[in-house]
Amino acid sequence: MATPAQFLNLDLVLKSNSDLGALVAHLDQGVFVVLHQEFERQFLLVLELASDEPAQDPRSRTEQFLAIIDALPDAMRALWEGCTSRTFSYGFEGGCDGAALDTTIPADLVLRIGQADAEIGITVYPHRPS
Repeated sequence: MATPAQFLNLDLVLKSNSDLGALVAHLDQGVFVVLHQEFERQFLLVLELASDEPAQDPRSRTEQFLAIIDALPDAMRALWEGCTSRTFSYGFEGGCDGAALDTTIPADLVLRIGQADAEIGITVYPHRPS
């Protein structure tokens, strides 16, 4: 059975010198916390969108995260701006067989990610048979 390459998920990875627990509490319903820990004197927070639906496309996931960021109240915006690193981390499965995956992140979203002072990360996972 052919396994095509596909978009898996979008994580938002934040690193900060300050604890991001208040941001986690604020985002309670909209996100799933993958990881929240202190590591090498920095706080690391990895978030995914809370959704029962399978991963959509990179554009819609990005727009959902950007809407959450745009709606942050001042105190939470200060935590966001205090992060030493903010990365939109796109995950793809490389697949085996099938057509190549062709996807883009449109210029308007790249601009909005830049305005949020965030970076773009891309991870391609090797196919692992079940």
